[in-house]
Amino acid sequence: MPLHIDQAGQLAKAKTPLFDRRLGINLALSIVSSVVLLVCIKQTTTIHLPYLLGAALAISLGYLEPRKGWVLAIAQVFLIWTGYTLFTAPPDSPTDGELETFALYGTLILTFVGSFIGGMLKRVLDQG
Repeated sequence: MPLHIDQAGQLAKAKTPLFDRRLGINLALSIVSSVVLLVCIKQTTTIHLPYLLGAALAISLGYLEPRKGWVLAIAQVFLIWTGYTLFTAPPDSPTDGELETFALYGTLILTFVGSFIGGMLKRVLDQG
């Protein structure tokens, strides 16, 4: 976090805006990863690939934005859930529906956890 000296001569933190160019670029990456995860959830026959891919993409989003990764995680969760409920066809069988639901909600949870882990990893690596 950048520091500056304020009018009273005290050392203070510089205010950085929440939405900046870097966050915008990373939001675009979040959109792409959401689409990839949504296709993976709809096409896979097991839960392993969506979980692995979801965790890896979430960790990378947290690594890209260690302080604002929660914004990317919320955006990705919103895009995946909205895309699944509004833009995908219903599953062919009840078994496929259960598999997709399990993969969907597991991936949403992993998005938050992975983003947190990626942000913590980036902060630790920057310190040492």
